[in-house]
Formats: sequence, structure tokens, C-alpha cells
Amino acid sequence: MEHATLPTETALADHVTPAATTAVQHPPVTPGKVAMWLFLATEVMFFTGLIGSYIVLRTGSPATAYSNLYPPATDLTLLRNTEGVLIGSAGPDSEKVAEVLRRVAGLPEDQVEEQLHSLEHGHALVGGLSKAKAEELEKALKGAGAEAEIEPLRTYDWPLPYNDLTNPLSIDLTAGNTFILICSSVTMVLALSALQRNDKSRASLFLLATVLIGSTFLGVQVYEYYQLMVGHHYPPGISATGHFRPSVSLFASCFFTMTGFHGAHVAGGVVMLTCIFLQSLRGAYSASHYAPVELVGLYWHFVDLVWIILFTVVYLI
Repeated sequence: MEHATLPTETALADHVTPAATTAVQHPPVTPGKVAMWLFLATEVMFFTGLIGSYIVLRTGSPATAYSNLYPPATDLTLLRNTEGVLIGSAGPDSEKVAEVLRRVAGLPEDQVEEQLHSLEHGHALVGGLSKAKAEELEKALKGAGAEAEIEPLRTYDWPLPYNDLTNPLSIDLTAGNTFILICSSVTMVLALSALQRNDKSRASLFLLATVLIGSTFLGVQVYEYYQLMVGHHYPPGISATGHFRPSVSLFASCFFTMTGFHGAHVAGGVVMLTCIFLQSLRGAYSASHYAPVELVGLYWHFVDLVWIILFTVVYLI
């Protein structure tokens, strides 16, 4: 009588059941996902409070808080009948324009140099003039070859988009930067999708692209901050100092607070994505282990969504 032989370990390893060939099933909810969603819930509350405070402050701003001729929060009670002269270009001879500003407008030398410096960045504004004085200055400037026009006093409760005399924000630059950040969400999705297909090299490539695109967004924001705070000289309606900094107005304080907090979140996301990318180069992630990439992706998509809201509220409305 023959005895039945037990299968060897090799035979067992070679024998693959249909169940073993199926894709690895991941639970729909993991502790990591729960923790990330709870964290994002706190972030939602934080940015909701931030944006809500901005809306309240803007709604409560008086109708004369900002003007095209005077620094923010200037008491305009005694200045209602004043006008200004907007100089679009100094023309072929800036020295003649400087002489007109000294002789007709009565500006001291430091203010004359300040006006000429402003002209290098677009235009200059001489305010606080009577109607007759404004007409005289306009005529003299045109006689000196400059482009000039009388600017009547206009008041606003909040700086308007694309209003160069009250709002220094470059909407076109930031719109392009917003598109850049949206592209990083696309590469993040592609990185996760590649990992789920176990295409590790492509996943690393898309993770690197996300890091570079996110860093580009931060670089553009730093450039914007530099131009606002140092690089440009703005008219009085934007800042009494000529530079747009947190202390010059309520609008400036809100802008730097909201975009600064978001920038800090983006910077944190770039650091996390860099760590994830370096780990992917070591082969740490695969089709059966991609939870860290997915969780960082959730955070990154949230940061992108918040920026779209901030861009709409702060820059466009």
C-alpha cells in the first residue's frame, strides 16, 4: 500500500491560488486617514476664521478709509475740495519736470526726488492741491514735456482690484502663480496613481515635479513680497511711506497675514513632499504600501483649494 506524500515547501510556493493573484485590498478607512481628516478639519476651522475676520473687517471699513490722493485712514474732512495731478511720464527731460515740481507745486527737494523715483516705476502723484493750483501744475508739466492729468479726489471703503492708486497687488502675476499651484495638484494625483500601478520610477518623477512646482509657487510669492515691500515705490493712496508693508494699512495687514499663513502651509507641504520623494528613491513605496503618499496628497490638495479661495477673496473681490 502506497503512502501519500506531503507536498514540499517548494511545491506549495509554486502553487498559487486564485485568491493570491487578486489585487491587494486596502481598508477604506485607516487610522492615518482619520488622523489626517481630523487635522484638516482643524485647518478648515482656522482658515474659515481667518477669512471670516477679513470679511468682517472689510465690511466694517468706512467709506472714506482709502482714497486715490492721500494715505489710508487720512481724515478727509478738510480735504474734500482738493485735487491732485497724476504724472504718467516725465517725458524727454526729467530735469524740467523736477523744476516744475519745485517752482509750481512747491515741493522740497526730497519730495521732488521721491516723485521722480515713482515715475521710474510707472507714475507719480502730487496731491493736496486746490483746483486752480492743480490746473496750473498740469499745464506747466505738459509744457515741460510730461504726461499729466488732473486727478479728482475719490474715496473707497476698500482698495479695488486693478486700481493702481490704491491697490498694489499684481493680479496677473498671482493668477499665473495660482495656475502653477493647481498644476502641482495634478502631478500629485499622477504620482499616487503611478504608485498604485507599482510604477515606482514614474511615481518618483511626478513627486519631484510636485516639489519643484510647489517651490516655484513659493519663489513667486517671495518675489511678490519683495516687490511690495522694497522693490517698488507706490503713490500715497497705497502707502504714506511708498512701500506696501503690514503696518501701512488694514488692507496690508490682512493681506500679509492671510497670504503669509498660507505660504507657511505651502512651505511645510514642500518639506513633507521632499521627504516623501527621497523615500520613494529608496523604493519605500509600492502598490501595497503608498499610504504616506496618499496622506501628504490630501494635505497638498487642501492647501491648493485654500489658495484658490484666498486668491478670489483677497485679489479679485
